[in-house]
Amino acid sequence: MPQTPPRKRRSDIVSPYFSPKKTSDRKTPPSLSGDRLHERLIQLKPCLIQESVADDPWKLLVAVTLLNKTAGKLAIPVFWSIVKAWPTAWALSQAPEPEIVTLIRPLGTQNIRAKRLIDLSRAYLQDPPSLRDQRPSRAVGPPVSPRKREKYPPTPISHLPGAGVYALDSYRIFCSGPASQEWKDVNPSDKVLIRYLKWKWAVMENKQWKPGSGVIGTADFPYIEDLISELERYSTDKDSNAGKCILC
Repeated sequence: MPQTPPRKRRSDIVSPYFSPKKTSDRKTPPSLSGDRLHERLIQLKPCLIQESVADDPWKLLVAVTLLNKTAGKLAIPVFWSIVKAWPTAWALSQAPEPEIVTLIRPLGTQNIRAKRLIDLSRAYLQDPPSLRDQRPSRAVGPPVSPRKREKYPPTPISHLPGAGVYALDSYRIFCSGPASQEWKDVNPSDKVLIRYLKWKWAVMENKQWKPGSGVIGTADFPYIEDLISELERYSTDKDSNAGKCILC
């Protein structure tokens, strides 16, 4: 009896009416797995001028006065020029206003800012901030409803000229002391402060943090990968409010 030849195994046929199974495009490079992923996140710490001068709150206030509504690549070199010429609050309080105006001119609103810096320095000398002395804030916080805004909490610098939300947020994040948890209560609207807090929550607390919502979960693998990508883009952003380590 003749043997039946074995049937050839049919190769898979892909129907044009069905899409092939999708595979995730997200792949974690072996070099960025586990501890190395966390190490890379630490290396990408946003370098802000506020942190560079956090040991001197007066300098922080001068910096944020210049940075307010101004690109870091313009404001930060001017800041270093000012504190080089007048390195203390007393020195700047005695500075000739026309000289400050000349330095600040590239940033715009130079007359207003020059006067504010002198007034700020004088007020700082007369009534310096203290972490034990919380002052009522004139500024308002983020909106809690379409018709209502939350009153900004008291801070040690709320009484000083030009102490708006950006200055208050920066002070609470960077000048409240190394053991302080004050930064956890800050809800900034400034994009650079937001990025810094996202990084700090992920590194220090292993948490996902979102502006307006606060902590929304654990900083899992996909979240850290996305945050690393965001910080890598930021590190090459020429308009960022970066510290002296990036912009001199």
